[in-house]
Amino acid sequence: MNVLKVRKDFPVTRDVVFFDVANHSPPSMPVRKAIRAYLTDWDRLARRGDERVEEANQSFARLIGAKPEEVACQPNTSMGLTTVAEAVGLERGMNVVVNDLENPANLYPWMNQRWKGVDIRIVRGVGGEVRTGDVEAAVDDKTRVLAISHVEWLTGARHDLKAMAEIAHDHSAFLVVDGIQSAGSLQVDVKRDDVDFFACGSYKWLLGPSGAGFLYARKELVNNLKPNLFGYRAVEQHSLEEPRLKASAKRFEFGEPSYLSFVGTKAAIDMILRLGPKNIEERVLQLSGMLMDGLLESGVEVASPTDRALRSGIVSFQTEDTKILYDSLIGAGFMVSLRRAGIRVSPDFYNTEEEVTLFLEHVKSITP
Repeated sequence: MNVLKVRKDFPVTRDVVFFDVANHSPPSMPVRKAIRAYLTDWDRLARRGDERVEEANQSFARLIGAKPEEVACQPNTSMGLTTVAEAVGLERGMNVVVNDLENPANLYPWMNQRWKGVDIRIVRGVGGEVRTGDVEAAVDDKTRVLAISHVEWLTGARHDLKAMAEIAHDHSAFLVVDGIQSAGSLQVDVKRDDVDFFACGSYKWLLGPSGAGFLYARKELVNNLKPNLFGYRAVEQHSLEEPRLKASAKRFEFGEPSYLSFVGTKAAIDMILRLGPKNIEERVLQLSGMLMDGLLESGVEVASPTDRALRSGIVSFQTEDTKILYDSLIGAGFMVSLRRAGIRVSPDFYNTEEEVTLFLEHVKSITP
């Protein structure tokens, strides 16, 4: 990958060291160009909004190894996960297995099922990861859903989805994955890993604007699931008695989406596909590994798993004066996030080794 050439598509790199894509992606030139072109062609007859959304769905399907009919547009990750939670037929006596490292987007949809008498079992993370053995101990024959993030938002722990799928399916449960911190940074293959549902928004590693997201639903499951909420986009044939839902993941769609967001997101995903998901993953892991090694050498407390098999693009750490260091980094032009696990750093493929070195030097200069 020609990083210097790629950086030209990310104007933010001229002003700051942007290590915060796990929070929100910076706007790229391909995304800006696509949105401007759509705005220029604003006339309703010419803009072909539904067609553009379907094109974005198809690009996302290619990215995660799915079929186009298995992908539905969603406004964000939360809605995608909520849609699944309301469609899988949760009833009294069933349970859902989640964990305490999850983002609220993958907790609240399941916690909201408690009023039905559904037991929400929370596995405790250890060392920044959710251990497979602990998940296996929590799942039983009354488990309807095992919900987990591919990459945890606070620590960056990357979970083995294939292993999680085997645990879930051994008990006839569904594996539901929050993929917002992996899609676009790591290679995702929902067929290889036997994932049932995979939801993610566009505004992090997919490098798109807010307002667009996707829900993958495995084809074999769709016709047996009826969404609790649906709109005109989900209906194959309108009826005043019982509307006939589409025989695809499209039955999980609602009303008119944010066309601008999907136009921009398609441009971003197509850029990722051109660069190559494998190339991007290697680059991201190279940079985050360099960060991890440098932070460990400096003696700070790293919250992210150090095991290479568990690493992603996210590295979180703490010092004796985490807030002071965070303020100093922001003041010096490093864009990072402050979360309860500490300072969260998330470089992407357009970052350089020189930027990582500058970051580590600054940390060492401030840390006692």
